[in-house]
Amino acid sequence: MSRWIRVQTSIFDHEVFAAEPFSEREAWLWLISKAAWKDTVHRIGASVMPVPAGSLFVTIREMQAAWKWTSTRRVHQFLELLSSQNMIETCSETGKTRVTICNYSKYQNAETHSETPEGAEAKQKRNTKDTSTPDTNISSLRSDVCPEAEKSAPASPTVIELPTVNGDMVSISEADVSEWSEAFPAVNVRQQLAAMRSWLNANPKNRKTRKGMKRFAVSWLTRDQDRGGGGRQHPQSQAPPQKTAFQLHQEAFAKELDKTINGNDRYDDRPDNVVDLAATDYRYSGTPSPVRR
Repeated sequence: MSRWIRVQTSIFDHEVFAAEPFSEREAWLWLISKAAWKDTVHRIGASVMPVPAGSLFVTIREMQAAWKWTSTRRVHQFLELLSSQNMIETCSETGKTRVTICNYSKYQNAETHSETPEGAEAKQKRNTKDTSTPDTNISSLRSDVCPEAEKSAPASPTVIELPTVNGDMVSISEADVSEWSEAFPAVNVRQQLAAMRSWLNANPKNRKTRKGMKRFAVSWLTRDQDRGGGGRQHPQSQAPPQKTAFQLHQEAFAKELDKTINGNDRYDDRPDNVVDLAATDYRYSGTPSPVRR
């Protein structure tokens, strides 16, 4: 038999209970308790976002701190589990994660102060009737209005997480790595992703937003590709380093001097050992001297 109880949301901050890490069940109840009970708005930066009943805006870091979990990865995995069971929907387009509790209005339709006594009494009778009806279907917490989630392909495994300016984490999937490895063949993408995470951890003020993180990653990989992939290419396949104008002039001077002294054949017998250097100006003028062949 399915029964209902009413619990104050302040239970999570009550001084009687020890400050211990949440179980997954407590984390689920925390999400329900933090969801808006009516349509409202939430400000994110310079934008004011609508928050429908049953939804909340929160960062991964905030959930990790509230639940006292040791890593953001566990938070991600728990949210993915709830999503796969159609218990929540998530959206992360604004720098924060919007979590929507599926069937919130169906199972959390509590009385409001605006109800008349007659309305409250009628509602109490309905609730009594509902709660006295046996219900052995545990899946009632799942959504029955988002069937397309069940048809969607499984999410690509996460390879690494990159921290954003808001303390949130952006997951880079195996599909992203495959795409970038094809686009940047000279780059060890996994190695560079690890370097990106180290750089972002060491430079928190220069971190990117969730929306701009993949653009940052692509720019990073593009620069590494232009540098030849950080030495991953075989030495014979790399282009020779570009020489400066002064180096080219020095090489031209050496060739001219060698030909003046030794002629076309460096080992032929010369009648004399005197070389007239005054006939040619070998001073560097900013452009390489022409080389006679």
